[in-house]
Amino acid sequence: MKRNLTLILVATAMLMLAAGPAMAGAFRIPEAGTPAMGQANAFVGQADDPSAVHHNSAGLVNLDGTQIMVGMNMITPEATFTDDLFGASADADDQDFFVPYFFYTNHLGDSDWWVGFGVSAPFGLGTEWDDSASFNSALEAYASSLLAGVPLITETTLEIVKIAPVFAHRLNDRFSYGFGPEYYSVQEIVYDGGSTTGPYKVDGDGDAWGFGLSALYQATDALNVGFAYHSGVTAEVDVDATNFPIAVAPGFYTGNASVDLNLPDTVALGIHYQVSDAFSFNLDLDQTMWSDYDKLEFKDSSGAILRTVPKDYDDVLAVRIGGEYSVNENWTVRAGYLTEPSPVEEDTFDPRLPDADATAFFLGGGYDTGQWAINGAYMALTKDDRNVDTDEPTPGGPLDFVYDGKYEANVDIFALDFIYRF
Repeated sequence: MKRNLTLILVATAMLMLAAGPAMAGAFRIPEAGTPAMGQANAFVGQADDPSAVHHNSAGLVNLDGTQIMVGMNMITPEATFTDDLFGASADADDQDFFVPYFFYTNHLGDSDWWVGFGVSAPFGLGTEWDDSASFNSALEAYASSLLAGVPLITETTLEIVKIAPVFAHRLNDRFSYGFGPEYYSVQEIVYDGGSTTGPYKVDGDGDAWGFGLSALYQATDALNVGFAYHSGVTAEVDVDATNFPIAVAPGFYTGNASVDLNLPDTVALGIHYQVSDAFSFNLDLDQTMWSDYDKLEFKDSSGAILRTVPKDYDDVLAVRIGGEYSVNENWTVRAGYLTEPSPVEEDTFDPRLPDADATAFFLGGGYDTGQWAINGAYMALTKDDRNVDTDEPTPGGPLDFVYDGKYEANVDIFALDFIYRF
């Protein structure tokens, strides 16, 4: 037990230091565990490896003894903007993000109880645009003559780590359930830009508590039905602001500030069907309650509102389809497909998150000796071209028109992990 506790503490410390952002569907990152990722993360009904801590904790009852999984996602997003007026294009800065994860599970003796522990990064964002990007230069020129202090967009970063101890109970031969608290550590939030009077910076961190509930039902010998819910949370993030533009009156604020970050509830229903001894099929319906993310409200040290940035995202349903085939007793191959609409409305769209409806293809595979396994997976996600066309501005009025144009984006993820069974 002492060895297990030491392992958990060391892994937690290392992963929190290494957490990084990504640009995924909106800014949710469901990828944690390559056997799941290779099947488009359609895993709620299967949940038969240590990443069940993340996907469906009720699945821990499928795991013997003590098991660990440690892995890494390498996330490579790309985004391009082409403006409507001159046809000039700009690329977001190239970035590679390395997002680790760790899961531990343990069957408590001969009882009907299991415990688990996980460290992962379920949300994250990282975009950075050069000052010379056409929407930045156009906005600066327009602001110079009409409205000083209008912010430009440069860097946006959101790094979040989730720490989740979980418990699972086998109620009978057919039904199990899982539950546990979830601690969200906002490692860093960066919301930087500039105005006609110079750059501004917002940088800080915070935390919040939520919880998870899950269930797994074996309807027949071949069919499992899974359910997983993760509560939304509101993290009050303490930030240091420098020259932050104030909305209610011309001016800028420097000092201690805060912003409430609303993270959405998620709920998923999954089925796992064992077609044959070698082949299985998964289907997940995965709902993200993005309507919880309605605004970013920046406040000064006294609690007075400095600026409110409306978001008004929509709830979205992702459809995930996957399968795996056992080539022999050691080798397994996997594939999957995802379709997911964007929650971002055109009225509140901006280049900090150039999101659009997405489709993705997944491939994966692994080698398993029984005591240890190594698995890998790849995701190629393509976002539909997004043509943004807002209303023409009036003098002194909204300046969103400078974001008008075509946005193109895609994300590649390579992942590798290792499982060991004690």
